Amino acid sequence: MYILEFGIIALVLLGCAVIHIETKIFDDGKCQAETPEKHFPPSVPHRTLSKEFLDQFNEIIVIGDQHGCYDEEQLLINRFQLNDTVLKIFTGDFSRKGPKNLEVIRYIKNCLSCVSVRGNNDEKTLLRIWAKENVANYTYHPIDQWMEDLTQDEIDWMKDLPYSLYLPTMNARVCHGGFLPGGVPIEDNRPYTILNLRTVITNPECPGGWQATRREFISNLTSSPTFPWASQWRGPEHIYFGHDHSRQLQLYPFATGVDTSCVRGHYMTGLFIKGPRKGIFATQPALKKYYPGSV
Repeated sequence: MYILEFGIIALVLLGCAVIHIETKIFDDGKCQAETPEKHFPPSVPHRTLSKEFLDQFNEIIVIGDQHGCYDEEQLLINRFQLNDTVLKIFTGDFSRKGPKNLEVIRYIKNCLSCVSVRGNNDEKTLLRIWAKENVANYTYHPIDQWMEDLTQDEIDWMKDLPYSLYLPTMNARVCHGGFLPGGVPIEDNRPYTILNLRTVITNPECPGGWQATRREFISNLTSSPTFPWASQWRGPEHIYFGHDHSRQLQLYPFATGVDTSCVRGHYMTGLFIKGPRKGIFATQPALKKYYPGSV
């Protein structure tokens, strides 16, 4: 059944690749794969958090991937007193793989001091919901049965989550996966790149000199050395991101990765980026390993 479901999802992705977001400098999939669309682009792809909005909060914390780890999320929030005076920015992937996806979604959606970007697993949630509504005889895999209980309002909220959140007064941006380095403009990163990027290789034929690697994109195998995209990012904005759980905490001059694989039995991590605790990490150990695979 799982193989059948995967095949149906693949057909949906291919059959629905109608609305491609073309960029000014990428005209094929060699350097940056096209986003398979029926992907519900948000009304504002890159949302700006204004000074007036940010000034409402005494502190700001960026919190890594949730993956349905609601108990750990609430323990972290209570342990570090992340009340409504603290803006909580989530790096996406709040859904799938973990035990309490609905609870995490409903908390973030209804929390007045919470904002989030979209993650690649949140994207998969939306694609499966679309398939259930539009593909004959499609059934959810047992791990995704919780999607049956999402309300239309919650689905619409997920569809409108931005690819990134820009904090101009802090010269910072939050996304899920990453951006191609080498001076490529933010808006020329395709949605699939922003949601999935982990690793790049050098390629002088690509704008900026970098190409996304096969693990995240459909391309040929290469013998070129690979690099975490964040290690090659030179700003000017500082990027806070999740997604790259296998590398754990990543600290670079212009980028910080905070996915420490709670759903795989490690930690949930947040980093204060404004206020009296600026620069301090907030961590919560996983209560158990919910999803197979190494950290």
